[in-house]
Amino acid sequence: MYQRVMAIIGIISDYLADEVDLFEQEEEIVDDLVSLGFDFPEIETAFGWIANLSQGKELNLDLLDLEPESDFQRHFSPEERLRLSSDARIWLSKLRQVEIVDQVVIEDIFDQAILLSGKNIIGLEDIKVIAAMVVFVGQLDVVVKERFLDFLENDQEIVFH
Repeated sequence: MYQRVMAIIGIISDYLADEVDLFEQEEEIVDDLVSLGFDFPEIETAFGWIANLSQGKELNLDLLDLEPESDFQRHFSPEERLRLSSDARIWLSKLRQVEIVDQVVIEDIFDQAILLSGKNIIGLEDIKVIAAMVVFVGQLDVVVKERFLDFLENDQEIVFH
């Protein structure tokens, strides 16, 4: 089910990239997904995950409480090393190193990836889709969204639907 839910999230991220309002167009999007062969429980799981994207944001803001100019170094926990492929970890590190997003957004991406993956290993394609959803749905700053989209467009490795 994980791969099918990730496929749904990837399709929904395409709608978001085209600036479609998920909540106004939800019925049409669901109809499209059903016509593509997805089941309602899979669709509900994907939309439920998307609806909860902003929940971890406040917690991560409080936990990190970083100075904007600090030389914060992120180390991967044993669970993150097991659950995120090497390519996914490298890509997220690159995303942070080139300052596309701040550390709070990176933590949101980690949290959402671990939450969504179950016991599956999260590969490069999946982490890109998850990151896109976190930025599109959970990030209010339009400049961050535009910077992220520019990064994705220039990323040679992107596998976006």
